Amino acid sequence: MINEVWEPDMTAVFVSPAVLELSETLGFSHLHPRDRFWELLETAGITPKRVITSQERKALADGHAEGSLSDPVRLMFIEKRTSQLLRLGIGLAELNRRAAVTSEKDRSAIPDDNDINQFLAKVEALHPRILAFVTAPGIFVKAFKSRYPGLTDTPGRQRFQMASSEVWFLGSTTAQIRGASQTAQEELFSALGERISALRELL
Repeated sequence: MINEVWEPDMTAVFVSPAVLELSETLGFSHLHPRDRFWELLETAGITPKRVITSQERKALADGHAEGSLSDPVRLMFIEKRTSQLLRLGIGLAELNRRAAVTSEKDRSAIPDDNDINQFLAKVEALHPRILAFVTAPGIFVKAFKSRYPGLTDTPGRQRFQMASSEVWFLGSTTAQIRGASQTAQEELFSALGERISALRELL
């Protein structure tokens, strides 16, 4: 299973529902061709430049398919990107780490109670300032509504905390959205970017 990027006292940890098969194969999160995650981080100023470009994703996938992607090259790529994120105080995590799935629409992607308990234990131990959930609304609600009755599936900052962490719901970055919905998600990431910048100034 791919490693999470999560250390104590991070500024923000972005939480996906599950590990996707492509990411598991290549060794890093958010590598699906439809995933706008890295683009959104850059656009919002959360990262100063795109951590992983679409060209790099394609090169990794093509190299794996052709058998030309050596383990040393892949591991060097992972180490460099992980180091970039850690310097920025940005983490990556998944709710369900039991097995890699084809997509977050896969029924086996839905986290169970044990997954959630393990995740919340990490939150208590590592206390990130922000938990930012990049999941479909249904998964977010199903995972946490019983524990946090104030939770809503309205994108943005939630009116509750998990331990000492702010909670933001950002929606899925792999969903095929267009027009106003896409613009709304970009604005949401920008609002989060402003909050992260404010927290960084306090460090």
